[in-house]
Amino acid sequence: MSRLPIELRFEGSQTFSARMWKIPGVDGPFTALQTVEHDLTIASNSVFINHYTGYNKTVVRLDEAKRWGFVEDSRLIFARARAPNGQLFCLRFIFHADRVARKGDPTRNHRFIRALIDDTKFYLENLRMVAGVLVPQNYGMWVMDTGDWAGKVLFSLTEWCGIPWKTLIGTKLDTKANRQLVARTFEMFHDLGIKINGKCHMGNSGDFTHVLLDVEDPSLTSEMAASGQARCFIVDFAYAKRHKCKRVLPLVSLGNDAFDLLVVSLKHRMCCDELENIAFLLRLMPAPPYKTDPPETPIEEAMKWHADYSAAHPSYPNSVVLIAQRAALFPSSLPLYPGLEVSGPTKENLDAELTLYDRGQGFINPARFLKSFSREDYEYLLWGDKLEVKPAALNAQPPTEWPESTDSDSDDDGTSEWSD
Repeated sequence: MSRLPIELRFEGSQTFSARMWKIPGVDGPFTALQTVEHDLTIASNSVFINHYTGYNKTVVRLDEAKRWGFVEDSRLIFARARAPNGQLFCLRFIFHADRVARKGDPTRNHRFIRALIDDTKFYLENLRMVAGVLVPQNYGMWVMDTGDWAGKVLFSLTEWCGIPWKTLIGTKLDTKANRQLVARTFEMFHDLGIKINGKCHMGNSGDFTHVLLDVEDPSLTSEMAASGQARCFIVDFAYAKRHKCKRVLPLVSLGNDAFDLLVVSLKHRMCCDELENIAFLLRLMPAPPYKTDPPETPIEEAMKWHADYSAAHPSYPNSVVLIAQRAALFPSSLPLYPGLEVSGPTKENLDAELTLYDRGQGFINPARFLKSFSREDYEYLLWGDKLEVKPAALNAQPPTEWPESTDSDSDDDGTSEWSD
């Protein structure tokens, strides 16, 4: 990893030299910057804050931004920086970090330093193998001394991944396809054993500031951006937790009765508070008088199918039972993993073994799904139809029988074994 300093230029202001900060209790490794990417420029219209009332991304003047830290705040300043090679980066700033970190500082802004550290630590321990796929690449934390300009300035440096979903709500990009894209992304994280917000379970739309859609990708047309073809990322894992997701329904249109069944009467439970909240916020199960499309299968029937199929195939993790349920009962919904070919069970046939195939690995043991997967394996799950088929997959034949899982294969804590 390059230890070269970063030259950070604020357009219309000054240039400062930043060095990588040794994060307490965190050793890395982080994604390495290319040599040319050590020269970054922040345009005057590329300094932002999530608005205090609406949470939408809002441009803030630099002279206002660098006063952050003098009073207690509830938001961080962040910025988009560009390198000479065109690569975009996101910087989350702690201005006047020397003042903020001082013991007894009445602003309590020190909690933001702790949050950035916790976010970085969780990324390193749990998310490096989906960096650049579901989360931004992380380049570590950096510090620079700006003197009277803004004191010591601390910032995290990650890949820039687009516009917050909260800012897109109510715009022409707030489409059914994009809401389903966001929903599927949350499901993917839960399949990986990660709850995004262990503090409040994504309890309000303001939490969607941490969901980014890369609708600014120059390869996307406006039609593609509106039809759910942008890449979706999630950021800020300061409050994330490991999680064995026990949800029993997919995040698809669940119908007008779902809110009453799952929330009001508590007659049934989705068995995951965070995803139940997401389903409500994304209008997959709206409260009256709002309406949504009827489900392909009534949710009570779908929940019974989930229980029966799980009982018939006890070696399958819940993520695989849900894949089977989605294919059998909600076939018109976009698959959670578009690069994965699914066959076997039907609405009537719950005894059938599930067959999983992709263009990278070939046939996949359902009992080992997502275990020991590499980043490339995961990319094939999402974009396999756009990637070159591997010889092992091209010549693969379905096994007559999978080897039985050993005790060491069991998923008793709901985590996935990611390989480098």
